[in-house]
Amino acid sequence: MAMMDLLNILMGRKSPAERLYGQLNTKEYQKRPFETNELGEEMSVVNEVIDQYWKPRYLLDHRERKAYEFMNPQERLVTVTPNDIDWDSLADLSDSDKRFARELNFHFPSFVRKFENGVAEVDWQLNPDGRYYMDEDGFGMTDDEEVNIYGFIDRTGRVLVKFRTIQDYNELDEMRKEAEGKALLATQD
Repeated sequence: MAMMDLLNILMGRKSPAERLYGQLNTKEYQKRPFETNELGEEMSVVNEVIDQYWKPRYLLDHRERKAYEFMNPQERLVTVTPNDIDWDSLADLSDSDKRFARELNFHFPSFVRKFENGVAEVDWQLNPDGRYYMDEDGFGMTDDEEVNIYGFIDRTGRVLVKFRTIQDYNELDEMRKEAEGKALLATQD
């Protein structure tokens, strides 16, 4: 436990994560442009409509009664740093895709998946396929290919397994096992 958390407990004050949890459980966050979706294991995500898409803004830990900002209003990841990316796996990606990763840009459709054993997969789209740019009449489509990277987070949004490209979806099973092992070790500290 951090020293500030201990002092807050001793003095009867709520931590920033506890205050955010209380704020996100008010009526203001129960209607558009917000929605709350259950992720399992007493976890939820508060999505916000940004540029006509639902975006994962906050993680809510109902067990601990704490919340964490995952993505800011400018669509930049808050709990992720450039050190949380396996840059070697991105070597073959375009400069534009690498720039989006370096900027922690979460603009394109991306998701926090279900929590299992204390961890959740995050699918981060660095570039959408060409249909993303198509209008309702079918015009504007490009020949872009979808580019995704994947990582795993804990209940606070902390990255347990670095974001990287995958060649086969079976790699996600190995990444999950690694994340679950790290999460288990963290609970034993």
